[in-house]
Parts: sequence; structure tokens; C-alpha cells
Amino acid sequence: MKRLYIFLTAAFAIMTFALSSCSDDDDPNPLAGSNGTLDISTTGMSFTVDGGTASFTVVGGTAFVRSESDWLTVERTSGNNKSSEFLVACEKNDGEERTGTILANLNGAFARIAVIQTGKVVKPDVEYTFRKSAELAREMYPGWNLGNTLEATGTGLGAETAWQGTRTTREVIDFVKAQGFRSVRIPCSWDIHSTDSRINTEWMERVKEVVDYCIEAGLYVVLNDHWDGGWIEEKGFSKSSDKYVPVDEETIVDKTAQLKNYWTQIAAAFKNYDEHLLFAGLNEPFQNYALFNSRHKELTPILNRYNQAFIDAVRATGGNHARRTLVVQGPATNISSAVDPAMGFTMPEDTDEGYIMVEVHYYDPWNFCGQTDNGAWFWGEGNHVDGSSHNVTSGEESWIRSQFGSLKTTFIDKGYPVIIGEYGAQWRSLTANQSEHDASVKAFFREVNRQAVNNGIVAFAWDINAPNQGGEKGVMTILNRSSLSVFCQPAMDGISEGTKSAAWPQ
Repeated sequence: MKRLYIFLTAAFAIMTFALSSCSDDDDPNPLAGSNGTLDISTTGMSFTVDGGTASFTVVGGTAFVRSESDWLTVERTSGNNKSSEFLVACEKNDGEERTGTILANLNGAFARIAVIQTGKVVKPDVEYTFRKSAELAREMYPGWNLGNTLEATGTGLGAETAWQGTRTTREVIDFVKAQGFRSVRIPCSWDIHSTDSRINTEWMERVKEVVDYCIEAGLYVVLNDHWDGGWIEEKGFSKSSDKYVPVDEETIVDKTAQLKNYWTQIAAAFKNYDEHLLFAGLNEPFQNYALFNSRHKELTPILNRYNQAFIDAVRATGGNHARRTLVVQGPATNISSAVDPAMGFTMPEDTDEGYIMVEVHYYDPWNFCGQTDNGAWFWGEGNHVDGSSHNVTSGEESWIRSQFGSLKTTFIDKGYPVIIGEYGAQWRSLTANQSEHDASVKAFFREVNRQAVNNGIVAFAWDINAPNQGGEKGVMTILNRSSLSVFCQPAMDGISEGTKSAAWPQ
């Protein structure tokens, strides 16, 4: 036994010597004795749950490194007799917080870099206290849309950048918060990210990440089911997207069941979130003008059933959802149809009073707000250009006051807060009268926000992250998410000035 021990000891010593005399192709040997202190640029690194890359330098020559964790890779990017540089790549973390090590060796001197990566936050089972919707609304303005992002068509996580090129990060959301916004509306698709009517896990987790970025920044979030391939926004009201074909009872029942199914899954995933998270059942029901523009009265009773199904599904999950604020949509999210008693729009029944909001959208007048070809460029008092065919002829300050006032009378005064889930205007690049156009855009955003706040309405600016005006066509982009900068200063100034110059009703 003693002879075997001597043999193993000798073998171990030989192996140690061989490893400590490593060639350029050898890995660093953690068992070798250190010949001194390694001059290294860092001894610690940290990564977020999304992973990423980082670099470090070893001074004194061409060092050798290896990762002691399978989720970290490291490679030398340069090296000479003076120093060597390395790039560390960290994988995305789908689990809890974790730690790892990178080992570096230069001429027998060793150093370890400690690496830590945050993990997914698992929210504990906590029952929160929820204030009524009217109390939340006064803390939510102004609002902003994460447009053309999580609602974009496509499969898998790549859909997030299918319509715009910037993946949403904490830094993006922090920048949004820094501009003075207090809530974010997240348009989202679910049906196109489902398999056999089950929402794909990786998509649900990604949506939760974005929601978490917002809530951790202190923002309110309105999470909806957006156009989503038109599975209910169109096909819940017409059997064809090419021409109007009335839906039958069987279709309505099927769509109702599917709506409940999705919202039951979403509610389960977000069960441990506090009042900063609001759900909105749909987006723009029967908003396709070619199919539905003259059929609002005919289709509103169907919408009432879908709105009720959404409320019932979320409330049935109990817990924190018993009093979470839920948002239902008016007919085609059109203000005139929502406030007109003849249309038959009714608020859903709920298990408790005071936890429902109403949503409408505002793009009036369309030729100024959304029309790209031969649109109107000049809006508002003092901003018209004499003799121009691009002056708006309707839908200016008095129209906003009238429309928003009707929302207050119809809903807010009866205990139902209102959000304008989308509003905006094209910002164009003109060859003449640019200053008048810029003033028009600023005036529009200022007046929308001023009258929204004065009437107790939360308005969410539409923003698609396409920082290119396209000449006279224009674009509805306010913030450049990739550069974290303001793209349309007239719009941003209008939002700020309008909000500050208004007073929430007592």
C-alpha cells in the first residue's frame, strides 16, 4: 500500500510539472503553483439575464485562459510579448442567478475572474392590494406605445424585430421613463405564438421580461391582445377578410372560447403582479374600414359579448386578478361610436365596481395624422400656410375638446376611466414650410395631451421606432430606440408642454 502511494505521488508531481510548463496549445492548469501575481484588467464580471460579451486584458505576454463554466466561452482576440486580450461570451440565462469562473495563466502566474449572471425573477405568491381604476389613471399619464414590436407578425422570438430593428432592453425602457412617460402600452400577439391553442413558453417568458423591465422602472403597463393575425379583430366579426360575411352563432361561440382560453393562460403567467399591470382584452375590434366602417351598430352587440368574456376569464382566475384593472374597447375604438347610445355599446358586468377602463383611439383628422400620400401638413391655430392645399379643414382644437369632453360625460363621470390607447401624427420632411409643419405636429400633440389630462383621460402616443421621415409621407416615430435619443422633437415637446399645462379633474 505504501509503495502504491509513493508511485501515485510521483506520478502526480510529474503531471503537475508537465501542465505548469504548458505550450501555446495547452489550457491553463489550476493545479500548478503560482509564480507570482498576474497583471489582469479585472477579477470580476457581471452579466444580465440576457447574457452578452465583455473583454479583459492580461499584461506581460501571451496568456492562456479557459472557462470553468459551460455557459461562458472565452477566446483570445490578440496577443504579443506585451499583453493579450480576450473576449468573454455569456449565454442567456433561463434559470436562477448563477456564478462561474474564468482561469487565466501567464508563465505560471494564475488569476481567476469571478463571473455572476442574474437569473429570472420568480415572483412570490403574494396577494397585493389593488386601488380602483380611477386612482390609477391619475398616475398613468402621459403614456407611450412599444409599437411595431411584440405585436409584429412572425414566429418565434425573432418576431420582435420583424417590423423594427431594436430588441427591447432595460436601457430602452429606462430611456422611455426618462422622457417623462409614466405608462407603457405593450401591443402583443398571442395566437400567432401558440401551438394547439397553447401559448408558446418562450414567447410568454419574453413578454414577461419586457413587462418586468417596465414595472421595475416604476411604469404602469397595459398589455393587450393586438391585431394578432386578425383571428378575432376581423374574423370574430366577418368570416372573410376580403369581403364582409356575417359571422354566425357558432363562430361567435368559438371565438369567445378561444379568447377566454388565451386570457386564462396570460392571467396564470402574470398572477403575481401588482396593480402596475393592466390587461386590455383586444385592440381595434372591427376597425378594418373596408369591411366594417358602416356596420358599427350591427357589430357592437358581438363586441359586448367578447368584452364580457374577457372580463369573466380573467376574474375567474382569482387572486390578484380579482381586482386588477381591465380595459375593454369601444366599437372600432372610435370615439363617436363609443359615446353614441344608438350603437348599443354597454359596459360589461364585473364582480366588483371600479376596476374597468374603456379604450378608444384618436387619429383625427386622418389626412393629417395618418395619410401618407397627398396628406394635410398644417394643423392648428396659427399654423396654416396661406393658399396651401395641405391645410387641414377639420378636426382641430375645438374638435379635440368636443370629442374628449364626450368621453368624460359618457364614461368618466359614470365611474369608468378612459385611455386613448393610440394617437399620433405623421412627421414629414418638406421642401418648404417645414417650420409650420413642425409647429403643427407640436400643437397636435400638445392639444391632445392638454385636453386628455383636463378631462381625466390617459393618452398613449403611438411610436413605431422607424426614424426616417420618408419625405412628405412622414413617419409616426418619436423615440429612436437604437440610439436612445429623441427623433421627433416637436412631438416630444408637445407631449411635455400639453401635460404640464393641464390639470387632472378633481
